[in-house]
Amino acid sequence: MRVLNKIIDRIILGLAVIAGIILLFLLIAVCFATVSRYLFNAPFAVLIDYSAYSLLYVAFFGAPWLMQQRGHVNIDLFMNMVKPVTKKKWSGVIHVILTVVSLILGYIGFVQTRTYLLNSVVMQDQMRTPQWILLICIPIACAMLAIQCVRNANKDFSDVKAFDDEDKSLIEKAEGV
Repeated sequence: MRVLNKIIDRIILGLAVIAGIILLFLLIAVCFATVSRYLFNAPFAVLIDYSAYSLLYVAFFGAPWLMQQRGHVNIDLFMNMVKPVTKKKWSGVIHVILTVVSLILGYIGFVQTRTYLLNSVVMQDQMRTPQWILLICIPIACAMLAIQCVRNANKDFSDVKAFDDEDKSLIEKAEGV
């Protein structure tokens, strides 16, 4: 199981690195397109198109890493008012729901990607980009997101069990005194 977890961690980190490289490319491409428009009076519209497309990759490839770091938005107002064990229970339930949502979104993304690949659907841009290339990131990232949500839910529920075991041992100690 440890080997599998290490493989999953490396895949998630790899997706995050790809998202980071794409962000770096975005920075350079947008700066170059802006400078070229003013200096050479020749804007590179292709760069702007691909910059817009790459945002999809950044969002989806960065999401599993952010989930792994537990950096996603929480309802802090509610979560700070409940006991730690209740917080872990809610977190586990939320991760189970997110797993289901990720699997559904990933499945829909897979079906659309396959359909666009088989039908050779292209974007209406200057380069006639195959649309499946834009969508392939969705099933890949959603699969990794679902796996990470399962891992988070498992950790949260095992923490709840640890809280319960700790409470039982404290009760037993108090009764024994």
